Amino acid sequence: MKNKVTKMALASLVLGATLIPQVASAAPAPTLKNDNISYKAGDWYVGATPTNVDYNKPVILFVQGLHSDYTTWYNSTYPYYDAAYNAGYRTAFVQLYDADGPGEDMWDNGYLLSGVIQKVKNHYGVDKINIIAHSKGGIDTQTALVHYGAYPYVNVVHQLSTPNKGSELADMSYGDWTWWLGAIMGQQDDAVYVLQTSYMSYFRSITDNLTENNYTRTYMSGGTGDDGFFSATFYSRGFLPGEDDGAVAIYSAFGNPRGYYGFTDNGSERLSHTKMRYANKTWWQVAPKLTTFNYYGAANMTASTNPAKYASLAPQVGETSNTIMRGGAINGTATNSFMLESGLKSTSIDVMTSSKATQVKLVSPSGKVYTPVQGNNAGEEEILFAGATHNVFNIDAPEKGEWKVEAIGNDDAYFMLATVDGGAKATVKANKKVHKVTDAKVDVAVAFEGGKADLKKVKNAKLSKAAKKGEKAVKGKDVAVKSDSQGGLLASIAMPSEAGVYNLSFDVVGVNAAGEEFTRSVNYNFAVTDAKGNLKK
Repeated sequence: MKNKVTKMALASLVLGATLIPQVASAAPAPTLKNDNISYKAGDWYVGATPTNVDYNKPVILFVQGLHSDYTTWYNSTYPYYDAAYNAGYRTAFVQLYDADGPGEDMWDNGYLLSGVIQKVKNHYGVDKINIIAHSKGGIDTQTALVHYGAYPYVNVVHQLSTPNKGSELADMSYGDWTWWLGAIMGQQDDAVYVLQTSYMSYFRSITDNLTENNYTRTYMSGGTGDDGFFSATFYSRGFLPGEDDGAVAIYSAFGNPRGYYGFTDNGSERLSHTKMRYANKTWWQVAPKLTTFNYYGAANMTASTNPAKYASLAPQVGETSNTIMRGGAINGTATNSFMLESGLKSTSIDVMTSSKATQVKLVSPSGKVYTPVQGNNAGEEEILFAGATHNVFNIDAPEKGEWKVEAIGNDDAYFMLATVDGGAKATVKANKKVHKVTDAKVDVAVAFEGGKADLKKVKNAKLSKAAKKGEKAVKGKDVAVKSDSQGGLLASIAMPSEAGVYNLSFDVVGVNAAGEEFTRSVNYNFAVTDAKGNLKK
């Protein structure tokens, strides 16, 4: 696991929640506007009118994130509803499709949200409202405004950790090593599908240049912490590049080129994806911006580019791997192996299963057997793989040679993520993330820092197609790989004939300068549109 994880977890314990005072009192329960008798989706709630209501302040509509519902803002830790109520704001809440079970993409949620925006505006008799959105709710909101015509009715949007360029966790949910666990844990709905990094690259390409973006100011924010040991945000950080909040990397949180910088973390306290929506952590930074940007003025206020601070806080992160991945079904005993070189400072190995009854052990090259520290996430459903059981091994100065992981159970699946500190790194190089079916091929190169690949020992170079609802997934199609002149690898893939999102999985054995073998794994996510450039349904 990354060194930064331990440091941030310690910082979180030291700082605590003392920097920002808690809200004054609990707000009365909101009132349901039941517009959908059969399901929750489409319902909306009106918050109680504060005793100190300020009619000069805008109405706030709260939009929940992935796999969540309106209680994100109401019946939760340090609720935003209480903060807004005590500050004199009128409020409303929406139920998106996630409230009924499987999450939906931004197209379905965005269309539903566009109607609720107008209902809330009309209910309060105002021209415009403001929106505070957590996680994927920020993408659903931009879709409602830009693609479904709700932009005239919204003045300011404040995103809390929105994956504007997707999340590598969504990529992993469909990767060759991880789709087993993703499928068994219900992590492959349409909401997760569209959060893959290549799909979001497509979304940005058809969204950000539209003039409808000019009518609303969007503030972006992001966190760089986690919720501590055995939390969903703690373990998911091994997947994510650069600084992140356990679900969304900073480069993605600030990845809307039409947005404005809001804030990062909470002063000196680093925040997780979950804590970004705790009012005692972030309300003080959101509230001053709710009354900005021409609330009662004319439309068509052109948004400027991000401030210079954006470049340093949210750099584009390359797809570099110092990880080793394994995974598969468990029906009896499942065994897998990987190679480590000498000189590594440490390795952290997390073997995720869906069942706590599954037994996991690790065997070193010399035959030493390691047993894990086991625990379930103390996290929330909105974090991918939040329900997994973690079997964790932390090993200092690991032996060089072949290591084996063994899992014993039934009707289960596992995903192993080993993160090494030191040694070689593999970097994926590709000229673009989105292709057309009419293109000739997809070229993906893998370069190695600190070693070179052994073509004879390249394993599991496979191309998999992620499946949306009603589609059939294509798993495990072999990909031909050849060496390049720099000690790296090159895969030239014939362009798939079907539009969709694909994952190219590399499992490479390399050789370092000392002649020792090492293993590194790379999962590269790319999208293919139809001949007209379309990918959405």
